[in-house]
Amino acid sequence: MVDKHGIRPDPDDVEAILSWNSPKTQHQLMSFLGFANYYREFIKGYAVKVDPMQQLMRRKGKKFTWNNAAWESFQRIKRELYEAPVLGKPTENGVYVLDTDTSVVVTSGILHQEQEWNGKTVL
Repeated sequence: MVDKHGIRPDPDDVEAILSWNSPKTQHQLMSFLGFANYYREFIKGYAVKVDPMQQLMRRKGKKFTWNNAAWESFQRIKRELYEAPVLGKPTENGVYVLDTDTSVVVTSGILHQEQEWNGKTVL
C-alpha cells in the first residue's frame, strides 16, 4: 500500500501470514514462501532468514520433516512482516547510501536514502 508516508505491506496480507499454520507438506511450504517472498523487500536479510525453510524445499523425493530451524525461520518471517517498516519514497533531497552484503547463501544490495521521519534522520 502506498500513501503519503511511504510503502507498507497490505494489512490484510499481513493478517493472512500471521494466521498461517506451520506447513505439513512441501506444497504448503512452497505456498507460504511464495506469499512471503512478495514482501521480501520489507524484511532485511530475507534470503538468509528463510534458508532453513528453503533447505526443506531442496529435499525433493524425501519425506517432508518440519524441524525446529524451519519453525523458527517461519515464526521470524511472520513476526518481521508484522513489524515491517514503512519504506520511504525517494525524494529530491537526501543522501543515498548503497548497503551491500554477501554470504554463502546470497549476495544482496539495498539502496537507502536519508530522510526525515518523526523528527529524526533515518535511512
